[in-house]
Amino acid sequence: MQKARLFAPMLILCLLLSGCAAGEAETMDIQEQYREMTGAQAEARVTCHYGEEVREYRLLCDYTPASSRVEVEEPELLRGVSATVDGETLALRYDDVLLDAGIYSGTQLSPMWAVPSMLRAIAEGYVLECCREDVGEVSCQRATFEVTGTAGDKIYYALWFGEDGLPLRGEITVEGTVVYMVEFINFTKEGWNDGTTAAEDLGGD
Repeated sequence: MQKARLFAPMLILCLLLSGCAAGEAETMDIQEQYREMTGAQAEARVTCHYGEEVREYRLLCDYTPASSRVEVEEPELLRGVSATVDGETLALRYDDVLLDAGIYSGTQLSPMWAVPSMLRAIAEGYVLECCREDVGEVSCQRATFEVTGTAGDKIYYALWFGEDGLPLRGEITVEGTVVYMVEFINFTKEGWNDGTTAAEDLGGD
């Protein structure tokens, strides 16, 4: 009886460890794919939490590892505002007039920077944790990536990927606070593995 009682916890532990190992391998595969990706086009809904204030945007992002262009679709008042992101600096332009980019808490993070910085984090960030997790009825691979900001601060990116490795949603955490929540509506990838181009509709509005 004692051997039986000891065997059950050991079996559970082995199953948990094997599940963690499988999840880590899956995350490494996903990260390698994003390192190989030469570009992407994303439509995403970004929710920004600034203390008690919440702002929502629908953005279009034309991403490459070296430089990205982000354009506002919603709210209507800001439609057409575009930003160019080169990975470290953010230039927000509208009718050739330089505007305030809306940087969070003195960091380099901005709503316009959220999507391209998230895609860079998948490829270049340090993997802190990974597991399987359901989002609604969809089984996802969840991974958290750590990135060091320009001021030496730590920024954490949590991503949920579908079975095809495409991002479904994500969160950006700064100083223990979830500042940006991203819901991917459409995502088109370029240079994935064999250099082919594929488009996926993620079922958003």
